Amino acid sequence: MRHLIDTNVWIDALSGKLAASAFLKLSVQASWAGYSAITRLELLGYPGLKYEEELKINELLKEFTEIAIDSNIIDKAIFIRKEVRIKVPDAIIAATALEKDCSLITRNVEDFKGIIGLDVINPHTI
Repeated sequence: MRHLIDTNVWIDALSGKLAASAFLKLSVQASWAGYSAITRLELLGYPGLKYEEELKINELLKEFTEIAIDSNIIDKAIFIRKEVRIKVPDAIIAATALEKDCSLITRNVEDFKGIIGLDVINPHTI
């Protein structure tokens, strides 16, 4: 099983809202786990982010693979946005999961409702 980890899961893990053991379980269960480049932008582009927080985020992210946003992902995100009312970053994350044949790990399950073929897992319920 392959997992693409959504931004809110990283935030929950970093803030302690998602138990470290649950986050570790998600990673260990997966044959591969990564994140979209848009997730790095959302995490590190947060206004008021302190240097120590940035270091902590980068330390955690370096253990996972970042997926670049390419033309195939953008084309799939365009298709998703034509079919489902969804924000651009979420469409890119969903498209990345579909393109890379991953389950999307997110607490915001409702945001991704209606996207055909997307397997969504809420880490707070496993």
